[in-house]
Amino acid sequence: MHETASSSFSLECPADGQALPSGRQTLRGWLVAKSGHHFVDLRVRTSAGVRLAVYGHPRIDLAQFFRVSDPFLPAGFEISLDLTPGEVRLEFEACDLSGQWQSVADAVVTVVSADPAAGPGALPRPLRAYEYARALRQLLRKRRGEPARPLSELAAAVVADIPWPSAVRFPHQPLHGHLDEPAAVAGTGYSRLQLLGWLFHETAQIRGVYASCDLQVWEPLRHGGPFAGVKMLFPEFARSEDCALEGRIDVPAQLPQPRCLRVCAELDDGSWHLAHVVRTATTGTEQEKARYARYSALTFWRAHRTLRAAFHAAGVPVESGADRQSQVWATWREYRARAPRRPTPIVPPDVSPVTATAGPLGRILLVTHNLKLEGAPLFLWEFARHLAKQAGAQLTVATGEDGPLRAGFEALGARVQTVDLTRALAAGSARRLRCEVRALAAPLECAAADLVVANTLACFWAVHAAHAAGRPSLFYIHESTTPEAFFRGQLAPDALPVVEEAFARATRVSFLTTATRRYYDDLAVRSNYCINPGWIDLRGIDAYRAAHSRAELRAGLGLRDGDLLVVNVASVCERKGQTIFARAVDLLWRRDPALAARTHCLMIGGRNTRYDGELAALLHLLQRPHLEVRPETPDVYAAYNAADLAVCTSYEESFPRVILEAMGFALPIATTNVHGIPEIVRSGREAILVPPGDTWALADAMQHLLADQAQAGALAAAARRRVEDDFTIERVMPRHHALASALAGAGIV
Repeated sequence: MHETASSSFSLECPADGQALPSGRQTLRGWLVAKSGHHFVDLRVRTSAGVRLAVYGHPRIDLAQFFRVSDPFLPAGFEISLDLTPGEVRLEFEACDLSGQWQSVADAVVTVVSADPAAGPGALPRPLRAYEYARALRQLLRKRRGEPARPLSELAAAVVADIPWPSAVRFPHQPLHGHLDEPAAVAGTGYSRLQLLGWLFHETAQIRGVYASCDLQVWEPLRHGGPFAGVKMLFPEFARSEDCALEGRIDVPAQLPQPRCLRVCAELDDGSWHLAHVVRTATTGTEQEKARYARYSALTFWRAHRTLRAAFHAAGVPVESGADRQSQVWATWREYRARAPRRPTPIVPPDVSPVTATAGPLGRILLVTHNLKLEGAPLFLWEFARHLAKQAGAQLTVATGEDGPLRAGFEALGARVQTVDLTRALAAGSARRLRCEVRALAAPLECAAADLVVANTLACFWAVHAAHAAGRPSLFYIHESTTPEAFFRGQLAPDALPVVEEAFARATRVSFLTTATRRYYDDLAVRSNYCINPGWIDLRGIDAYRAAHSRAELRAGLGLRDGDLLVVNVASVCERKGQTIFARAVDLLWRRDPALAARTHCLMIGGRNTRYDGELAALLHLLQRPHLEVRPETPDVYAAYNAADLAVCTSYEESFPRVILEAMGFALPIATTNVHGIPEIVRSGREAILVPPGDTWALADAMQHLLADQAQAGALAAAARRRVEDDFTIERVMPRHHALASALAGAGIV
């Protein structure tokens, strides 16, 4: 056994002094991390290069030897190498949970000449047609981002990033199975990886199936029911008709590419067996948002030919025939529908801030996607409250989904009506969508409004309604994403031009941050863009703090003297990253148990979605005390006032209200460094900013801010000063009021 400060390592096969015959040989052993350390992958470096191991075999004997509480340690490994006669030096390197590789052991094996094998082994299966199509989409996006780089270089870079073969371990009999997803190329929207396949045992009942990319926790998959075609392949096994496998698991962003997925089966006798191991090159949320190269049939077909040649040059066979042809044509149709057709606009995308007087207003039609307790609807409600009380506006509200904010709008005297967007979103073409938009506009009486305010990208149709009625419109964009990415899976690609046309037809398009506006620069065909930040009612926060005892609020939450409270306020959904927060809390326990033991971690925003269920399952697996989710509530100020640290784990944010609220309550903040957030709090000055999805960096930031009260206090004080100087409702709201007054008063369309 080889010991380092972070690990214990043993190479079991070959045994000490055992010579190996030349050719393809499989080495086996184990690697166990010591307390305070954690490994997620293993590789070996030789004079011939670097080769990744299959790491994560469950070992009961190691759990017993190292006296851990778990029934097994996922610490066994195997690795296949092509060996030539002589002494071969092996350097084993492990990847820790921060994503860094470190040397853990060296070994020298003696290789002796052996008779050549009877024949070459079976070649791995070719890259599948749909995997090739995904690679082609990547190349078309890269082409837009690096137009000056030779297409052959871009194609070679795409191919180099794709692991082949992707499946590095299949289930060994008596287990049988296959994974369709993840493939060699897979998307991980919001650091979540989709799994789809099948698995069964010839005779035993599978109690549960679990998967992990980081070996930090094994997440349960849904197992059971038929999977198309499996029963026909294995008619002799009754369990082959109850084998479907499906689920989603976390892929922390700091893990190295290609990601390594392991799937384990737990049998009814309690034993665990490593079934599938797949390596996959993943594309994240921002990569999926990237637009295709500008539309050109020549660009597409050149990309296809160049990519095909790059795979051939790399020795990677690609599935041919009708399947590939079908996938290429499907990609062509998507590219043709979604690729931008206009050149980069020459019109500057920003206009000067409005300097008009914030005067009285008449009839205002406010359109929003929902009336839930979320950032964008709350933004509109506070804007409406100001317009009603300060400008005497008469308000009508149209919403696609009702919610608790209805009462707030009605208290302002607004008439609230719901609209059914089902037919509009189902429109399969631009012509059909335009017809549905006209139908939506009819009952809204846009012609009677002095101004139409469309709040969020989802309300693009209200801009068209205002334009058709000859009325001015103010289009508020809160989404840090492209229209194509936002409506993917909701709206047919052929209908997307109608959404994009709204940016030209809006009288003004107002963004909260420069980062958000950049996603829409391609749509700026005239100078109608402007940037107006969000706000926070600081007086309201201060009044709450004065009226509510912090000590009483903490006691109400079950906190004792010396306890710490971390709050993560956000509607529970994948975009907000609550599972990443839970994993970071688990890491805090592993790194600093004493600090974690007195820290309560509270997520506020629970709903009743599939992701809520997955989050609950993860919390059950982690079993960390004082880590919980509570339902969404309008009264979040109590949690802020009792807290010691605010955390935001979002993947997309334009101008998040939760950050402003935490600043108002003078809390230290650890947040993801995405979109508009660094325009509100600057890293190291008002907050600690970490990459989205990076559990290690988030745990590090939380540990630092909870342990170093002086530094945390300095950041919190700086955050409070910044919100006082730049983002109070008294300072910012007049800009929005003046913009509305200018548009309504001039009647400019």
